Amino acid sequence: MSTATVSEQPNKYFVLFIVSLGTVLSGYVSSSLDIALSNIMNTFGFTMDTVTWVLLSYMIPYGATLPIMGKLGDQFGRKKMYVGGLILFTVATMMVGLSWSSVTVIIFRILQGIGAAMFFPNAMALVADAFPPNERGQAMGMWGALAASGAALGPTIGGYIVEYLNWRMLFNSIVPIAAVGIILAITVLRESEVNNTSVKIDYFGGLLLVSSLSSLIIMLNRGGKEGWTSLYIVSLFIVMIVSMAAFILVESRIKDPLVDIGLFRNPTFVAANIVGFLTFMALMGGLFLIPFFLRNILGYTPIHAGLSLIPLIASMIFLAPLGGKLADTAGGKTPTMLGMLILSLTLYSFHTMTADTSYPFIAIRLVFMGIGLALTMSPLSNAAMATLPKEKTGVGSGVFNLFKNVGGSVGIAILGTMLDQRQIFHTQILSTYIDSSSSIAQQAIAGIQAGLVQSGMQSTQAYEVALTVLHGMVAKQAAVMAYSDLFIIAALLASLGIIAATMMRNIPKVNESSEITDDEQEPVPTAIH
Repeated sequence: MSTATVSEQPNKYFVLFIVSLGTVLSGYVSSSLDIALSNIMNTFGFTMDTVTWVLLSYMIPYGATLPIMGKLGDQFGRKKMYVGGLILFTVATMMVGLSWSSVTVIIFRILQGIGAAMFFPNAMALVADAFPPNERGQAMGMWGALAASGAALGPTIGGYIVEYLNWRMLFNSIVPIAAVGIILAITVLRESEVNNTSVKIDYFGGLLLVSSLSSLIIMLNRGGKEGWTSLYIVSLFIVMIVSMAAFILVESRIKDPLVDIGLFRNPTFVAANIVGFLTFMALMGGLFLIPFFLRNILGYTPIHAGLSLIPLIASMIFLAPLGGKLADTAGGKTPTMLGMLILSLTLYSFHTMTADTSYPFIAIRLVFMGIGLALTMSPLSNAAMATLPKEKTGVGSGVFNLFKNVGGSVGIAILGTMLDQRQIFHTQILSTYIDSSSSIAQQAIAGIQAGLVQSGMQSTQAYEVALTVLHGMVAKQAAVMAYSDLFIIAALLASLGIIAATMMRNIPKVNESSEITDDEQEPVPTAIH
């Protein structure tokens, strides 16, 4: 913890502005990437199951290294970690825009995730250092709102860039702003006190955690393609189990563990982590599916698809304070269960979308999706942290964020893989209705053929074109049915979170005058990464 007094620090609001630049840019890139995925697929030949790695290659290193980055800030200095992370994130982001192959996209996205993990928790600690204890809650709220604004700008500005310029500009465009943020951080921010002797970093535990999580995500993503009993998948499963068992063994025996295993003796903390895992599994899976449905099924342009997501982000930002107030008055359990119920019902309602669905139908559901998240995330965060001793809130926050990010990664991996599988399944079934013996297919072909002949096309050529058109219609309907299946699965995951939330207990209202320690590094719920 820094021993510098507030008077020795630069203007606290200037500090807040500087460290918010990094989190705004991170939220902007993350939220706008969904709009650009279709373009990245076309440029580098990704398929629906492999393009998930453009997302996962960021989320896995980001989530898995979060617990260790805060401790590195304590050891080497929070300013150093923030500046170093922002530089790495900026360079990696620029290189994503300059990528020349699918492999280089993945590599630079990994570096992006590591950079974001370096600056994100240390940005929060720098804000806590700059503000006195009685103002830190308000400062964290302002920081969270600014971070969420980046996510709100992504679909609009990013959609415009993708449609009218080039998807590569989406990444290169942040460089000037990031450069200003780096210069300001170097010249204005003050370094926190470091203690190289008291802080021990569990590097080996971090390596085991990354190994286990990476094996899990790769196994879930490739299992359908490789075969669940193949040597490749079985080997990954063994690596995952051995790494996780070794991680638990190491963490339970060393003096300064990366993750305090004793935290999991707290039933409310365990339940909150399970709910967070399932919530982000359903949320990130749903956010992966919706932009693809808008662009590939409904034919939206990138900017149209980006603007279409604003109701979700806006409702989540504006209603997030309501979730916090409900948590203060009713405790965390009731608002969390209500939010998860709204989220699960909304995700389920998406399964009725067709190729003719109008935007108002989608917009209303996006609003309710944002309401569900707003009612869930703040009370859930409070429930996870409030039952922990003050000296363990920092590590508890790291564990809670780890569960959320792993849940999001698993959701994208599973739903991304299943989308291809369900589309193939439905295509095979529907194709049985368009063979030569199908009277329905022949009537459809004849109708299309007649229209083409009337427009001047030769009969034989018109028949071939009509057959191609019919196959295209079948493929599109199979895709719609596949999306429908996956929205039902996402809704089921969210509903399981309701069951897990019943194990939580309501926490009494926290005294607002209580001091917030520098180790309380729980992100404001509206900042989704």
